Amino acid sequence: MPAFLTFLALTLGFAVADLTNVRWLGGLFLIGIGAYAVFLMNRVAGAPRTSIGVVVVVGGFIVSRALGSVLGSDRTLILVASVCALLIFMIASGRKLARS
Repeated sequence: MPAFLTFLALTLGFAVADLTNVRWLGGLFLIGIGAYAVFLMNRVAGAPRTSIGVVVVVGGFIVSRALGSVLGSDRTLILVASVCALLIFMIASGRKLARS
């Protein structure tokens, strides 16, 4: 559930900011949904993993600002939200990337 909420927070926050042209309103959606995701992840994975997850999402948000000019805002949004959600899923569940 935290991974889905991460994806939802990033995409819905962007959509609200873009559609209303009110960035702070999109930020409220992002922070509100994100805070609930943090709460749930903390219950499932504990504080250390949750802290790592927060750093991952904040880092993804920062990287998205740079990628936006290269890939365009829509592609960047989907890429960053998907990668962040995947990483949150792996961090919360304790899974590792498979090695070949």
